Amino acid sequence: DNNFYYPSSAGKGIDIYLVDEGLNTYHDDFNWKNNYIYNYTGVDDIPSHGIVVSSMAGGTIYGTAKKANIHMVAIDFTGGSPLKGFDYIAKKAKPNKCVVSLSVGSGYYSKAKEDKLEEMLNAGCIIITVAGNGNMNGCLPTDDDDFNSIPGYRKSIVVGGVSQILYGDGYYRIYYSNYGDCVDIFAPAKVASPDLSKGSRNAYKTAGGTSYSAPIVAGVVATIMSE
Repeated sequence: DNNFYYPSSAGKGIDIYLVDEGLNTYHDDFNWKNNYIYNYTGVDDIPSHGIVVSSMAGGTIYGTAKKANIHMVAIDFTGGSPLKGFDYIAKKAKPNKCVVSLSVGSGYYSKAKEDKLEEMLNAGCIIITVAGNGNMNGCLPTDDDDFNSIPGYRKSIVVGGVSQILYGDGYYRIYYSNYGDCVDIFAPAKVASPDLSKGSRNAYKTAGGTSYSAPIVAGVVATIMSE
């Protein structure tokens, strides 16, 4: 059975915050009213990475929480923009109605990032992070601290990627996905995504990475919360 079955609640009333490069809603996959964009910095007209993560979380075609409120917190990943994005979410979050999906990575532990993650958690958000695409143990500390930046944050749900191909009795970790004891769950890493490169409102292409596994899980979490 190749159908996608989901509860009619479909994330209704739940806010999914995506911290990424932005969102262009020209595509038919974003033909809904419950999307909000907070721009901290200027972003490209066609922010491809942000478009895919938004589609996976709440798109009308492939989204796992089709009725959730999608909030794109658009940043440029330089300087303090991620921290300001996290701060924005912590201030706006509605307790127990907030899911934060972070398809972002960074090399080393940062106390400032940990503090902002704690603030979002204390505001009543569930935090979803990516395992990363390095085909390595992404949970080992980079120094004397206890986690490797955001993906290893122990109070988040860390998502690795699986292949879309069925091998024997199940699906297996896609070759580039990070792994380790901090990875909590795996989700598809190769996806169909909106393609705005040719100006079409209904074109799709394939994309891959654990960046897209995380918003799939975020949408499932939002759907469960809306039940």
